[in-house]
This record gives sequence, C-alpha cells and structure tokens, in this order.
Amino acid sequence: MTYGPLLSDDGATWLGTAVLLRAPDLDKARAVLTADQYADIEVHNWQFGGRPS
Repeated sequence: MTYGPLLSDDGATWLGTAVLLRAPDLDKARAVLTADQYADIEVHNWQFGGRPS
C-alpha cells in the first residue's frame, strides 16, 4: 500500500488523501481510511493500464 496527500494546484491546500492498495473487496478498501475524517471516500477499480472496462 502507498498513500499521500492530494493538494491544490499551488500546494497550499489539502484536498484529501490518495491511497493505492490491493484489497479483496470495496468494503475492505474503504476501511483503510477513517470515515469520520473525510466527507466522502471513493473507491475505484483500477489495474495497470487504467480502469478495466
């Protein structure tokens, strides 16, 4: 797993956190972030080369 901050274009404002991880399902992926610290948590299925169609 790797993660880091998502910053505004000028780097002055924290917009969120990006996490790359391998998880068996969407709920396990969401559980990595503490829900009460984020307005929303989005999970996207992705693989090398882009999102699967």
